[in-house]
Amino acid sequence: MENIETLYTWSGLLGLLILLIAIYWMLKLITYIGERFAKKTVTNKKIISFLRKELLFYKPAAISLLLLDFISINYVTHSILLVFISLFGFYYIKNYVSGIFFRANPLVSTDAFITIGDFKGEVKSLQSFGLIINAEYGERFINYTEIENLGFAINSNVNTKLRQTLYLNTQLTKEQILNLIFDNPILDLGQRPSIKSSEIPEVYKFQYTLENGATTEDLTAFLHEIQIETSLTNIFK
Repeated sequence: MENIETLYTWSGLLGLLILLIAIYWMLKLITYIGERFAKKTVTNKKIISFLRKELLFYKPAAISLLLLDFISINYVTHSILLVFISLFGFYYIKNYVSGIFFRANPLVSTDAFITIGDFKGEVKSLQSFGLIINAEYGERFINYTEIENLGFAINSNVNTKLRQTLYLNTQLTKEQILNLIFDNPILDLGQRPSIKSSEIPEVYKFQYTLENGATTEDLTAFLHEIQIETSLTNIFK
């Protein structure tokens, strides 16, 4: 009982704040190490993607815990205070929450070409309360509430990285193929490649996105080096 009462004090709140900050930076460090030094295998990519999403949702979860602890110190006074703050800050809170779900969308990333209402441009930066795009007449900031109201579309044009398809013929498993392919720097690993079995044994449908400047010929040459046949159709001679 004494431990619980100690938690619901200003010193307990400070301790919780320090703990949550420490966990946040630990997650940031693990994500950074994974991105920079971990071998690019399918499993590692899934873990890093999971950590990125965890970081995105960690902040609001941590803030919620702090607010609950803050209320517990003095239920009446602090609850009334937070109600007033929520009333005046509702727009910003809604905008921030909308931004979390917007940034969690796997189609949204920096350098993507996006259409929002009458505005079109390249996403330069994803921030907490909005994004910055390089539009026709310069940079423009658009908040997430406005994006939610107007809707958005990710454009596909000559400047975007397009999803491409190859058929592979090999005795390797899907996991083995992906692990080999992840070692190739010409693939855009931000848009994770996928591989599916076809109706023909040992033939797979491989979908991928190349880095800027890379060509499909570079990829097929690499695949041939590791004894994987390629074709634009599922028919191999």
